Amino acid sequence: MLNLILSEDSGNRMNFVLKRLVVIMGVAFALATASFAQNSATAKPYTLKPEDVIRIQVFNQQQIAADVPVGEDGNIAAPFVGVLYAEGKTLDEIEKELFALYKKKLLLRDPIVSVTVIQYRRLKASINGQVNRSGEIIFRPGDTIINLLSAGGGYISDRADARRATLRRKNSKELIPVDLYALTVFGDNSQNYELQDGDVLDIPEEQRNRIMVLGQVRSPGLYPYRETMRLMDAVSVSGGEVPYRARTSKAYVMRELPGRPGEYVRINADLVKFLNKGDSMQNIKLLPGDLVYIPATNTPDFQQLNSIVNSIFIFNSLGNLFGFRF
Repeated sequence: MLNLILSEDSGNRMNFVLKRLVVIMGVAFALATASFAQNSATAKPYTLKPEDVIRIQVFNQQQIAADVPVGEDGNIAAPFVGVLYAEGKTLDEIEKELFALYKKKLLLRDPIVSVTVIQYRRLKASINGQVNRSGEIIFRPGDTIINLLSAGGGYISDRADARRATLRRKNSKELIPVDLYALTVFGDNSQNYELQDGDVLDIPEEQRNRIMVLGQVRSPGLYPYRETMRLMDAVSVSGGEVPYRARTSKAYVMRELPGRPGEYVRINADLVKFLNKGDSMQNIKLLPGDLVYIPATNTPDFQQLNSIVNSIFIFNSLGNLFGFRF
């Protein structure tokens, strides 16, 4: 008798669980259906764009069948009715226009017109400036700035001002700042914008973080400044000192005084002590805008050096007006 009671109780519980399960599944199905219907209602229909290819067909009218591209001017050449403007229109809108045209011009009674996209235009974006492979690239929906940068082979690390890249959308004059350094080095995905057709990413040349190396080095000139750069690094990137002529014991760093444009302090450095005795104090830490000078004699021509410094000051003054600076 006890076993019978337990059996009946178990059966009742099983029936109760099954009923609850059916109810839950019904509610879930109703919610999913409602969500699908809402998404379908809010989804925007596709509008035609230049370079799309559409197929035009009319039921029981085999002669009216053609695959036609949307031209750069936005027009299509519809069979038997001529040119029709299609850019920005939905497939339903094109079907309605063709229905009216075939009914009027070909005297068809209630033609059943079908218009489908058989090839979508290729999405294109451009990458310019200090990049290894500049030009136009084809991308897929959902691709981002990092995909565009990768397609361009990455920015040129010793020439690009990666922190000041800009993104310009099609038909817009607005330049959206993009810090590619933060994106690629620190993984800052807030800079990783999703691409849109016609985007242009421009990576400018570094104009501000530079040093100048002059005197008895193999390749005097301007060089990119890098964080933690020191005096010997500057000598190295400029090809090293000229043998038997350079007086590295009399090296100098010229540095503009903060808040005092055109005024410079001269910092002496003895690189012989650094190389032979390991005196790290002689390997001066550089700052952006420093001028490194390796003389040929123990008594360098300071008049000539001052002339060079003054030329740099004039160049910088003009640069402030025109957007560049040593």
